[in-house]
Amino acid sequence: QRRVQEAVVSTQSTGEKLYIDLKQILARQPGPEVAEQLQIYQQSLKEKTKQMKAMTSELNMCEAQNSEYRYEIETLVRELHDAKNKYYMQKRKERNLKERERHMNGGMIPPLISSQRQDSMNRFTGGGFNLKQAQKA
Repeated sequence: QRRVQEAVVSTQSTGEKLYIDLKQILARQPGPEVAEQLQIYQQSLKEKTKQMKAMTSELNMCEAQNSEYRYEIETLVRELHDAKNKYYMQKRKERNLKERERHMNGGMIPPLISSQRQDSMNRFTGGGFNLKQAQKA
């Protein structure tokens, strides 16, 4: 009988040990709250991924538009440079033509509008100062 009692006690202690081990294992297992939280995180991750893809496509579109604007600016700068060159070439041609006309006229400078005034008239600027030196007697 003693052996039976020892066997029963041994079985009970082993059973209790197994029960405690099982209880500890179950305590470490995630509960339904964790599953719900995981589901919320997964949904949030899907939304953020979708939002990130949309933002990436918008960024690509903006970069493409930026490239187009840069190309347009470069084109406009080249056109402006060409227009300036044409303008300055035209001015040089006009200046050279005037110089040739002066040489043809014997070096005489055509009269200017301001020099056609009467010399007796005093010339004043906006401040009222006489530009001609007064003759000292």
